[in-house]
Amino acid sequence: SWATVPVSFHGSRLNTDHGASGLELSAADLAAIARFPLITLEKWQGVNASRTGVPLFAWEEDAWIVAARQIKRANPAASVVVWMDTMLIYTGWNWPDTAGMGTNHTLNPDATEPCSAGHFRSAEFLETEGRSFLLKNRSGLPALYSPYGNCHVYDHSQSRVRQYWKEMCLNLTDSGVIDGCGADFSGVGVNSWNDSEALQNELVLDRATAVAWTAGHRQMMRETTAALGDGLLVGKDAEELGDGGHNSDYHVNAVLDECCYAHNDTVNRLRNLTATSRRLNRRLVYQCHYATPVLRLLAAFLIGAGDDHYFTVGGWGGGEQGFPDHWSALFDKPLGRPLADALYDGATGEWTRSFARGTNVSWNAITENGTISWAT
Repeated sequence: SWATVPVSFHGSRLNTDHGASGLELSAADLAAIARFPLITLEKWQGVNASRTGVPLFAWEEDAWIVAARQIKRANPAASVVVWMDTMLIYTGWNWPDTAGMGTNHTLNPDATEPCSAGHFRSAEFLETEGRSFLLKNRSGLPALYSPYGNCHVYDHSQSRVRQYWKEMCLNLTDSGVIDGCGADFSGVGVNSWNDSEALQNELVLDRATAVAWTAGHRQMMRETTAALGDGLLVGKDAEELGDGGHNSDYHVNAVLDECCYAHNDTVNRLRNLTATSRRLNRRLVYQCHYATPVLRLLAAFLIGAGDDHYFTVGGWGGGEQGFPDHWSALFDKPLGRPLADALYDGATGEWTRSFARGTNVSWNAITENGTISWAT
């Protein structure tokens, strides 16, 4: 809706200790999150769960579903996405050493602390009877992604592994309270989903394996997107939405851009996605994510935003910090649909745009500062 700023939320509560399960969000967290129409729950939801102060082992899939069910009860119109990973297998779960975030090496002896995210049922299978599903390096050993925790990697060159990942996502949406899945590492690196050479070097693969994995990874996402129907498969980079808008060969139908800044590139990216969506008559969901509401970025966002674009806030809450602070009073201001696309003055670098309820926005591509004159 354009009645107010179109916003979404991305984050998770690491420490939970509410309800009979110990996995429920607090009343304050729920009140804040349920105000957003689109919510993405990170893979750390409930990772440090407890019940009446006693550490509790909980599967990540269950933590997602418990939180999603709460959100849907509070706001049935909200869409909830869970932030899965298309590449890394988080096997280094740290329970019961939650306080020290110690890494358990039972499943992956090479795992380091960054691989200690969530307690996934899938990891238990993949690292035991499902080890043939793991990508192997040139030495025939499980490939390790050294930039992030030495996690093992799904072998998407195998059709059964692609099917397995798709079914993980669909099993979650079958809960009736989850509307889509995140596709973390959808671009492998930044906009690098087609770069098999980089993957080959990073994971110490032979050439044929790297090429097959790169093609299989993208095929898996295409198949999952198709299977989700109206649901969302949320990638990482705007360029993934039709290879930068050049064609309709999509492997995701939404993006959560975690590097969205107050730059002119953001304005043009939003405008290009809007033009592509109109040309293809296809919904392209784009989330411009920044950890906290920032007026300068919000002005740039409003200059370029089109339908299905969201200004996204959120972080990873532990202890007492968290979600109640993420809702800004700016999100309640009157906006209305844009009266037209933004106008640009090449002499001054000034963008301007007006909205139906009387709000006017300006943003300067040179100074990267903006103003919002809100309707009263």
